[in-house]
Amino acid sequence: MRKFILQGKKAVESKNIFTCAGMISSSYHDKYGNDRQSLLYAAKEFFGYYKQIRVNIKSMEIKLDDTKKEASVEIVALVVGQSEQNNTEKILEAENGRFRIRLVKEENKWHLRELEFFEPITIMGQNIS
Repeated sequence: MRKFILQGKKAVESKNIFTCAGMISSSYHDKYGNDRQSLLYAAKEFFGYYKQIRVNIKSMEIKLDDTKKEASVEIVALVVGQSEQNNTEKILEAENGRFRIRLVKEENKWHLRELEFFEPITIMGQNIS
């Protein structure tokens, strides 16, 4: 599971939408109203907006369910994006950098089923809460 998280970090930093797409479950949904398709659209916009993205994972706490087919992972990360205008934005930082992902094992591989931020954050100038 750590490998999955680190693969996601690398995919975000390299802005690889194809790798990201392969990591998202077809049953993805979140409290922000996103499904798999809208999340991929948002990721594509995010990757286009920032010319460079850096992710530093400070900590992660993994909780696996009894069936070992679902997991909840709380992550604290620093995410910094540099826009085309060379503006640097701290997207996630400290307690605002704490979020949860829920994973599901499908066809013997982990996939992202849900993403939730604990605090409101600003991405590309828009508030996400």
